[in-house]
Amino acid sequence: MTKIALLYGGYSREREISIKSGKAVEKALNQLGYDYKVFDIIERDKFIKEILEYKPDLAFIVLHGKGGEDGTIQAILEFLGIPYTGSDMKTSVIAMDKVLTKMYLKNFGIPTPDWIFFTEKKEALNYRPDFPVVVKAPTEGSSIGVYIVNDQQEYENAVKEVFNLDDKVLVEKFIKGRELTVSILDDEVFDIVEVVVSEGFYDFNNKYITGKTQYIYPAQLDEDVYKSIQGLGYKVYKLLNCKGPARVDIILENNNNPYVLEVNTIPGMTEFSLLPKAALARGITFNQLVEKVIKNSLKRWKNLDFSQYGLFCVLYLATMPQLCQL
Repeated sequence: MTKIALLYGGYSREREISIKSGKAVEKALNQLGYDYKVFDIIERDKFIKEILEYKPDLAFIVLHGKGGEDGTIQAILEFLGIPYTGSDMKTSVIAMDKVLTKMYLKNFGIPTPDWIFFTEKKEALNYRPDFPVVVKAPTEGSSIGVYIVNDQQEYENAVKEVFNLDDKVLVEKFIKGRELTVSILDDEVFDIVEVVVSEGFYDFNNKYITGKTQYIYPAQLDEDVYKSIQGLGYKVYKLLNCKGPARVDIILENNNNPYVLEVNTIPGMTEFSLLPKAALARGITFNQLVEKVIKNSLKRWKNLDFSQYGLFCVLYLATMPQLCQL
């Protein structure tokens, strides 16, 4: 029987959401009859010892944010020779950082809102943007550290808040339009989900707390626009060499011009999450989605030689300070 190491929790600011996602996947694994064991990497002194003792056939990663989506856990698992779900270390490093993602996609002509970033607070505070703009913490998820600002005072307050969360700040042109997301599982592009909020924008509060956010799936778009958005999402997925489940967030301007906002390589699996909604629009239940992720991942890793990752992982492990605590 296939043994699954289910990883959720972690030490990022998205721990609470990771636990909700993880418990949903755990319920599915139980119903599907898998042999599984839960691991929380926050128990740093015993995680590696216990996962090696368990000898899983696959690690199912449901760790959101830092330590989970940034290449850290991927590097550890590759070094240990344990196959896992989702994108590899190198893709995760790029996709987790919104600045790196935008730089990468720009090289391929992918439309993304104009931006500037700062690594020094003083320089950021002295900047005078054309309002409105979006101020973001580049390496946080779940819309943590995201602010839409309309004047200099709001801007300066947002910059200060972001530097409490991150070591750089991303300032992005605000694009007014429809919030769309394209979910992809390997070569399967799911239906587009449109997110409609009654007040504000799709921030952490509207994602997980208010219960007032509407989700339209499939999104109501002209057929040619619909296919174009799906195609853009898939192109971004392939350019970043994503694997397994991923989600590409797009804003569609009123004149039907799309802009890629970010790429999520470990999409949420809660009752509010967009990937399960997109799969359901295709007639795929949550349990079937989990099964697909597992089977596709096992198939992908079957013929891979872990030695090709060894040097990359050793270098990564040596240069990531947080790993010293694991």
